[in-house]
Amino acid sequence: MDIFKAFKKSMGEYDSIQKSKHWKKFDQRKHLYSPENLENFRNNKLSLGLDDQYSDKEQKEIFQDLVNELGEEYVLSNLTDKNIGNSQTFFKVGNLFIDGGQNFHIKWLHELEILVFSKTKVNYICEIGGGYGSLAQKIRAKHNCKYILIDLPEANLLSSYYLSKHFPDLKFLLCDQINGKFVSRDDIEAYDFIIVPPWYKIVEDLKIDLFINTRSMMEMNFEVIKKYFNFIHKYIMVDGFFFNINRYYKSSVGYPIKLSEYPYDENWDVVSSKPSWKQKDIHQLITQRRLDIGNIKEELTKIREMGKAFVPKKVSLFSRIWNILFQ
Repeated sequence: MDIFKAFKKSMGEYDSIQKSKHWKKFDQRKHLYSPENLENFRNNKLSLGLDDQYSDKEQKEIFQDLVNELGEEYVLSNLTDKNIGNSQTFFKVGNLFIDGGQNFHIKWLHELEILVFSKTKVNYICEIGGGYGSLAQKIRAKHNCKYILIDLPEANLLSSYYLSKHFPDLKFLLCDQINGKFVSRDDIEAYDFIIVPPWYKIVEDLKIDLFINTRSMMEMNFEVIKKYFNFIHKYIMVDGFFFNINRYYKSSVGYPIKLSEYPYDENWDVVSSKPSWKQKDIHQLITQRRLDIGNIKEELTKIREMGKAFVPKKVSLFSRIWNILFQ
C-alpha cells in the first residue's frame, strides 16, 4: 500500500463532475498534500470541511451529555489513546482522546448498534463520503466486516492514513493496487478496507448490508446524489439498511439540496426518522430495503414539512423555481 501513489493515480483520473461548487473552494489547499503535512492533517487545514470544530467548553458539554445518555462505560470503550492527525482541539480522560466530532460518531455508532447490528449480521459496509474515516474506525473496531469507502481523492488520502494508523494489521486496497478502475470480488475478499473514488466500478454481484452517508450528500450536486442512489439501489441487500444523516436544506453547491427530495425509490421501509442528535437542522433517517413497496415516500413528505423551518425566506422563491424547472 502506497498512500501517495494511490492519491496521485486517482487525482490523475479525476472525474470533475463529482466535485461540487462546495468542494471546489477547497482546491486552494493543493500545496498541502505532502507526506510531511499528512502527519498533522487535523491541524494544518487538510481536514478543513471534514472535521467538526468546537470550542473546549462546547466539546466538554457535548461529551457530558453523551455520557449521561449512553453511559460512561460505553462512551469510553469507543475512544482511543491515539491522536492520529494531531488534532489540537481535544481534551483527555485518562489517556483517551476526545474531540467534538468523535462525540457524534459514538452517538451514531450506538444508533447503528441498536437499530442495525442488533438485527442482522453485517458483512459488507459501504460508506459514501466518509471524510477522514472517524466513523469507519469506530465501527470497524467493534464489528468484523469488509468496509468500502467511496469518496473524493483528497478525502481518501486522509482516511487511508487515519485508518491504517489505527489498524496496522488490517489489509487496505487503494487505487495504486487496482488494475484499471475495477474492484473485483477477489479484491474485496482479500482486503479489510477498500478505499476508492466514485468513478471506480465494483463487481456487480456484491451485495451490501449497510450503506452509510453522514452529512456529505447535502454538499453534492444533485446529479451526483442521483448516481449514488442508483448505486445504492443496485447493490443493497434485500433487508439491508441505509443510514442517512443530512441537512433538511443546504445550498452550498449553488442551489437548494433538500433531504426530502433525495431520490429514494419506493422499496424502503422506515426504521427510524428523527432530528439528528444535537443538530436541529439535520435529520437522521434509517431505512431498510424491501422487495415490495414501503413507506418511505410518506416519510419524505413528513420530512419536507419539518424542513420548511430551515429554508431561508429570501431564497424560498428561487427554491420553488428550481423545483419546477429541474426536479
